[in-house]
Amino acid sequence: MYKLLLATDRQDIAEQFETIDWTKLGYHKPYYAATSLEAIDCIRTKPIDAVGFHFEEKAAAPLTRFLHIERPSLPVFSVTDNVEKQTDILIEMRSVLNRIHADISDIPYDDDMMRTLMRDELVHSLLCGEIEDYSVVVRQLKLIRSHVSMTRPCMVYEMDLPQGEIYMKQHVSAADRLERALRNNFFGRYVDHIYFAVAVLSPRHIRVVAIPEAGLEQDLEDYTSRANAHVAQSIEMIKEYLNLDISIEQCGMIPSLRAFCDDEPFNEGGNG
Repeated sequence: MYKLLLATDRQDIAEQFETIDWTKLGYHKPYYAATSLEAIDCIRTKPIDAVGFHFEEKAAAPLTRFLHIERPSLPVFSVTDNVEKQTDILIEMRSVLNRIHADISDIPYDDDMMRTLMRDELVHSLLCGEIEDYSVVVRQLKLIRSHVSMTRPCMVYEMDLPQGEIYMKQHVSAADRLERALRNNFFGRYVDHIYFAVAVLSPRHIRVVAIPEAGLEQDLEDYTSRANAHVAQSIEMIKEYLNLDISIEQCGMIPSLRAFCDDEPFNEGGNG
């Protein structure tokens, strides 16, 4: 069973956690901390699988900073004063923790690699329009500690791959294989404080989204320029090394990743 830490100065939330049947949910009874400093000490001295905290912003600052610098991979779950919603969050988190710690004997994935795989899968589903509830995206990205901004504007690139149907016929599991190749070998993931997400939507349609890193102020015009430059460079490399004629059919800016759940159109051309 997993070991959790609850950190909050809200007595009502602490009392609410006492009413939860932890064994039934697959957890030990959580450790409790009333301040950020107590929480930091607990994380340093005890085996913690995930932490949830609820403080005012100033009181949470030391813990937030500690998690960002010293425990960037420790899952963080949302804490609410609604018992039913909290239970749903805990059930969802258990599924994520099970996946992170899965013993996949034929695949040599450690916890960090599994988080990367889960992030790629989650963002793929988001870009493909398969997720309607954005709160699910927010919770899961937070749990697997994906340091991407969920509120800042993002550049979106809709690309055409004229040879896509031929490529798909020539390769087994071609869509997955092409998506991995584009992500791993060309666009990359985190490049210059921008996370580049890739989804193969159809044999001809490739979608790339440049997502700013969370917690880092970036000038919008500079961010757009850097994203455009990296995408242009990646396209040239794809043409050279894969001999695929890929081109940008449309590009623009969305207000945030939420747009993929709300089906909002982007501003064509962005700020570039």
